[in-house]
Amino acid sequence: MGEKIIVRLLGVLCLFMLAGSVSHAEVTGDEAFADLNWELLFEDEVAGDVQSICATEDYIITIDNVSDSPSDNDIVSAYYRNDVDEYGNPVERYSLAKRVADTCWEHGNGMTYNPNTHEIYVALYTNAIPENRGCIYVMDPDTLTYKRTIKVSDDYNLLGIGYKEDTNQYVIQTNAEGGYSFKILDENFQLAEDLGEYGESGKGYNFQDLAVTGDYILNFPLTLNLGIGDYLHVYSMSRRELVAAPQIDFRFENVVMDEPESLCETEPGIFLAAVNAEGADGVKKIRFYQTELPYYLYVNVTYNDKKMTRQRVSRGEDLTIDCTPWEGYELTHLTVNGMDLLESGNAQDYEGEYLLQNIREDKNIEIRFEEPKASGEMPEDGEDIPIEKNSVLSIKWTAGLVCTVCAGGIMIIVYLYYMHVRAERRRKALRAKKHRGQYTMKVR
Repeated sequence: MGEKIIVRLLGVLCLFMLAGSVSHAEVTGDEAFADLNWELLFEDEVAGDVQSICATEDYIITIDNVSDSPSDNDIVSAYYRNDVDEYGNPVERYSLAKRVADTCWEHGNGMTYNPNTHEIYVALYTNAIPENRGCIYVMDPDTLTYKRTIKVSDDYNLLGIGYKEDTNQYVIQTNAEGGYSFKILDENFQLAEDLGEYGESGKGYNFQDLAVTGDYILNFPLTLNLGIGDYLHVYSMSRRELVAAPQIDFRFENVVMDEPESLCETEPGIFLAAVNAEGADGVKKIRFYQTELPYYLYVNVTYNDKKMTRQRVSRGEDLTIDCTPWEGYELTHLTVNGMDLLESGNAQDYEGEYLLQNIREDKNIEIRFEEPKASGEMPEDGEDIPIEKNSVLSIKWTAGLVCTVCAGGIMIIVYLYYMHVRAERRRKALRAKKHRGQYTMKVR
């Protein structure tokens, strides 16, 4: 019993030590979704209506629903996401890489990509084939072909699906039969949490596919032929409510009909929307629009493997990092996200400060100063180096004190455990001795 208590205490202490060390990029808040600028990246002609979109490491993938007949195969298209293909060969970004039409994906109303399983999961919406009710189709992201079917429910069909990478879960939205509810599924597509019904929320009379970012679920409401324009719905999973419904201006020209269908996150806080648009000439195209949300990113700086500071910055912001060696020391190691800046540069070029410009992702910086020279001494724990945002980023040596206190706590717990074990052994020895004495008296 005592051993279990000690193990639990050690676990709690370790979690406490790690709790403050993890930061994730995040949307700045509900207000981030207002007045977004949507930039047209590219477009392509379609046979039917593109219903869903997702992004893999190499491609932007769409499902073009040709018809609602199960005998008609739909068209899956992959466009190059980067300016090189998966083999490193130069390609034209956003050009068509491949197109497959060997499967009917029902309506193909939503899909999402899981980089861990390297699979695409398609929310069918309809079930012209009866056994497809409440099912998800699995697609191979390399060949764009059908792999297998996953049954989620017999009570409703799925309108949309998104992958929640931080928890390795999936967020789905049901159709009208399920009250247009949001639900969270575990990694095995079993119900983990029901977030409630949202049939009366927002604009329009139905919902398109969804995407997940942090605490937010994003989707487009179906407003086609209502004459009210296009909107984006923003739901909070923790608050279980619609928190924003901004109107969207795609700045169409010579477009007589449009329908935003689906969106996916290509980079943290950067979304790509698939919009069906019909021109005055009657030509139907799928248009791809990109928007960038205001976003918080984090810069973590480690000095000599243990002295660390963390700074939150806005995407696109500049930040200056203090690289001034301690008295009697010299800069010997400077890496940014694993890239060694001193490998091809001169250390003297960075001694003093290093400027991070136009920060677009979380940064992990490691700085090392070599062993002290005879003329200098290593700074003591508790001695501060000033921190100034957007000027010189420095570090408080009290972090070392925190580590010392935590290490001391572990030593105390281990000592208590040692004393507990020692006392138990003594008690057992005394009981054994007493038992032997009683036995001897009986024999005599």
